[in-house]
Formats: sequence, C-alpha cells, structure tokens
Amino acid sequence: MDQEVEEISRVLLQKAGDTSEFIQKAADQSLGIMAQSVTPSRAMTALMANGVTHRNPLIRKCAAGHLLTIMEQIGAEKLLSGNRESTELLVQTLVKMAQDCHQDTRCYGRKMLNMLMCHSKFDGELRLTCTIYVAYHKLCFFSKLDKIIYCNIIWLANMVKSFSLFNYRSTSDVLNFSQTAARCSSLRSIEVMEQLKELNKLLVAKEFQIRIDGIALLMDHCKKNPHFVSSNIVQIFDTFTLRLQDSNKKVNQYALESVVSMIPLLKNGFNPVLFSVVTIVMDNLNSKNSGIYICTQTICLSLSDNLLLLQIIASRVRFLTGRALQDITDRLAGLVAVAYPRKPQVAERHILPVLWYFLNNMIGNGVLPGKSGNVRTVVSKLAKSLHKQMGLKLEEYVCNQPQHVIKLFQDLLDMDLQ
Repeated sequence: MDQEVEEISRVLLQKAGDTSEFIQKAADQSLGIMAQSVTPSRAMTALMANGVTHRNPLIRKCAAGHLLTIMEQIGAEKLLSGNRESTELLVQTLVKMAQDCHQDTRCYGRKMLNMLMCHSKFDGELRLTCTIYVAYHKLCFFSKLDKIIYCNIIWLANMVKSFSLFNYRSTSDVLNFSQTAARCSSLRSIEVMEQLKELNKLLVAKEFQIRIDGIALLMDHCKKNPHFVSSNIVQIFDTFTLRLQDSNKKVNQYALESVVSMIPLLKNGFNPVLFSVVTIVMDNLNSKNSGIYICTQTICLSLSDNLLLLQIIASRVRFLTGRALQDITDRLAGLVAVAYPRKPQVAERHILPVLWYFLNNMIGNGVLPGKSGNVRTVVSKLAKSLHKQMGLKLEEYVCNQPQHVIKLFQDLLDMDLQ
C-alpha cells in the first residue's frame, strides 16, 4: 500500500474538508487506518505534502492530528537523525502549524514542536531556524509580507552566523531587520483581503444555494477582474476545488460549468491550479449525471492543446476505473498526435509507461484486474497512435518487453477499429 499512500491521502484529505460532517468523520477515520497500515515515514511525507499546507483549515486540522500520532510513533530521536535539510523542513512546517488560525491545528503543531525541542539533538542551529520562522510567520500573519522578506531574514542570519556574531539567546537583530523590511514591503490592500474572505465564506457555506452564489461571485470576478483571480488563484481554488466534487449535484455541475468559462478568461493564469483541477475533474467522468459528465468532457477538450495535460493524464490513468478510464485513455491517444511532433521526448517519457501498464496488466478480453470496463479498444487506439508517430522506434522498445506483451501489442495494432 506504500506506493498508493500519496494518492489515497490526497483523496481522503479532500473529503476531510467536505461540508458534510458525516463525510468528514468517515474520511478522518479512514486516514487513521491508512496511517497505521503503511510505513510511518511514507504516511508522514504524504500528510505534509497534501494536508498541513492546505488552504482549507479543516484539512489542515485533520492532517495535523494524524501527523502528531505518526510522529509520536516514530519518536523525536529518529526524526532528528535525518539530514539537516529534511529536519529543518520539518521544523519549518511545525512552526507554521503552531501558529495556524485553527485552534486544534495550533495545539497539534505546538505538541509536535515541543516534542522535538525537548530532545537533546535539537541543537542551537535548529533553535535558530525555529526562531527565525516564528518571527517570519508572525509578521506574515499580521501584514501579509512578500516572500522576499523571508529570503532577507535567512540571508541576514546566515551572514551573522558566518562571522560568529549571532547570539542564540537573542534574536533582536533579526526581528528589527524583519520589522524594517515589513514597513518597506508593499502590503496587500484591505479591499482584496475582504474580497477573498467573502468569497471563501460563500464557497464553504453549508447551504447549497449559498455555495452556488459563491461560484457565481467567482465567475463575476473572472469576467470583471481576471487579474485579481490570477494573482490569488491558488488560495481561491484550494476552496473552490471542493465544489468540483460537491455532494450536491447542482453545485457540482455549476462549478464544472464555471471552469469551462474560466479557462479562456484566465488563460495562462489558470496553469498554477491546472494539475489539482484536472485531477479532481477526471473523477466526474464516472458520474451518472449527464450534465456533470458532459461538462467534464468539455473541460478536458478545452485543454487538449496544453502539454501540461499530458503529464497529468498519464499520471492518473492507473488510478481510474470504468468509463473514466476509457475516456481518459482515449483522450491520451488523441494527445499523442499533438504532443509528439512538438516534444517527442516528453511524450515518450509520460505515455510509454501508460502503454506498458496496459500491456502488462490487461487480460486477453480487455479487462484490467480489479477494474470495471473493457479497455481493449481504447488501448488499441493508443498503441496505433503511438506507432504512427514513433514507427520502428516503438517496435524496438516493445522487443525488450516480455513475450506475452509483444504478442498483445501486435494484436492491438492489427485490431480493426470501427
């Protein structure tokens, strides 16, 4: 299960931020079972990557709670025995959680930080790192500083350390510098802060009609002030993506319809959230609701000329099932003709592993073990599309595969597609 822990944790953490308390509780229990069933270090990495830095406070709280359990299981000595970079990254993450806006997340963060700081291996340099990050995150909390301030703080601390002038018991110089930088930095306007706050409040409301109003407000911002959305797109979409799998079908469909309209309005400004949006949207291809299914197909079609979509789809294929697996494989076959002439190495790096996955796991009748739906036709289409672009080069690659794979590949090439 270690290989799937990152994907499983991502899905469960998304559900932990659902508006339904029943779904939140079930997702939290499932995460607890997952954390006890995999290697602790793997579970810890997945939670840190997908949960503790999430914009949704409920997801951060859930991830922090399970991270505390895992850290207690591993122990402070082992956690502080890694290389300096990984240890400092852990300390930075815990400092941020210890100052979170959510009370429970702060409590979990402080417990984890205290566990490390009480250990003898938590030396002076780590204490310095901890102090700098406390100062930085406090300043960011009150004034929303630019990231350049953090870089300047770290630069100053390293310069002072290099001349052995830094006193670990006093950080007044660093704090004075950071306060000066804060005054010189451009602050985010109060109006923007209020707009983001209002939008977030509507998108996470319990009443489905208010959530629809939140989506409508976001669309209004996209039309009237696309720069505002592009500048804050990661923060906005951390909440908005939850609506793409909303338990209410009306909200779900309206959110998907909005994405169709947003893509041409935001253009390249949409790229920072492309991966998270497409990953969530693809799951809707199995929906029995025709409106949701059509909207999902439209989104995938509107991004067909974006090479970033190739990497996203290729990485998700093995996690899909049913109609979603068939549709996405078919889409991948179509992307080959677009991507390969422009970037052949990129296309080979992402698409060939998908083809090997199908050829090594597909049973003769076109079914993958543990998955529903017959994929023989779409895999044949993918193989033919690749062969048309690569020719003899693909055949050479296939020759290095097992004998049954070679035979199946040839059968797919000879298959008559009607």
